[in-house]
Amino acid sequence: MDCIGKYYYSDGLIMPAASGEDTPPGETSFYEVIRTSGGIPLFLEDHIQRLQDGIATRYPVPENLGPLIASAISALAERESFPQINIRVTVAFVGQEHSLHICYVTSSYPTGKMYSEGVNVMLYHAERFDPGVKLLNTRMRLAIYAELEKRQAYEALLVNPDGFITEGSRSNVFFVTSDGCLYTAPDKMVLGGITRKYIIDICRKEGTEVYFEPVEASLISMFTAVFLTGTSPMVMPVERIDNVRFVTSVALVDKLRREYEFLVADSIRRYIGKA
Repeated sequence: MDCIGKYYYSDGLIMPAASGEDTPPGETSFYEVIRTSGGIPLFLEDHIQRLQDGIATRYPVPENLGPLIASAISALAERESFPQINIRVTVAFVGQEHSLHICYVTSSYPTGKMYSEGVNVMLYHAERFDPGVKLLNTRMRLAIYAELEKRQAYEALLVNPDGFITEGSRSNVFFVTSDGCLYTAPDKMVLGGITRKYIIDICRKEGTEVYFEPVEASLISMFTAVFLTGTSPMVMPVERIDNVRFVTSVALVDKLRREYEFLVADSIRRYIGKA
């Protein structure tokens, strides 16, 4: 997730990109990746809350962190805005001292063909040390990226030592049964994605049954369909996991994607209304 663009934010200042480090140094670094549309961050309050919750597991949350992040993103967008791009917010700690770094990052969004035909994903035996907290883990990220490139896969589904699929390396995953029920790992086993949270909310309102149980990697062929949720893919159908294929045109998945898109539009309207 290399920083791109002409500017970045660092501890109260908008700086020229050439003058700073890509990732701020720190003993422990917490981060959020937020999708922006025309300079507007989607679901900003949710991302800030998750960041603060992660920090609170190890450190006192810096005073006024939320408003500071909001104003910093706005100031950065005033200098440089993109039609669609992700922005990374990093809070790095050295002892009890912290620094705040915000920059645009290389972003890749699915094509229409991917949404209609699905994507190929792979199984990868690894798990997050602390799945509930979004910490920078460069070594794991680079290892997975290299394997994705090698196997020409869109995403890697993490398989824990017990053989259960927990989540994607940068997404959450749902498995769909033939009778329209969803299976996804329980909250304690995954990083609680913002998109995942809203998809679960939609399912509850619509009466769709969601079972919070991890799926055993050896049993994935029992499911009819699979989809990913995340900042960039939003709601993405899976065509294949390794050599196991799935149905990609499923009315339930299509409906969830449409309902989520309505929430995205509402997030933009609410942000504009507060500006």
